Amino acid sequence: METNLAEKPMSGQTTSPPPMTDEEQRKLCFELFNAYWEDAFNRGIPFDTVGTMSISAALFAIVAKHGTETTAEFIDDLAESIREDKFTNAGPRN
Repeated sequence: METNLAEKPMSGQTTSPPPMTDEEQRKLCFELFNAYWEDAFNRGIPFDTVGTMSISAALFAIVAKHGTETTAEFIDDLAESIREDKFTNAGPRN
C-alpha cells in the first residue's frame, strides 16, 4: 500500500495552492472524503470495505509521520471513544 500520497503533487499541478487555515483544510478534506465514499458506493463497494481501507490507509500515514507509539496511543484513545458511543448518531441513551 502506498503511504506517501500526501507528499506527491497532484497531476498537472505546477504551483502550490494558496495556504488554507486548519479549518479550511478539514472542511475541504471532509468534502473530498465524502465524495470518495459516495463514488466508491456508487461503484458497488460496500461502506464497510471503504471504511476498513480508509482506516488502514490512515494508520499507515499516521505511523509514517508520528511513529508507532504515538499512533498506538491515538488508537487507544479512539477505542475508548468508541466504547463511550462517541461515534454513534443515536444521541443520548436513557
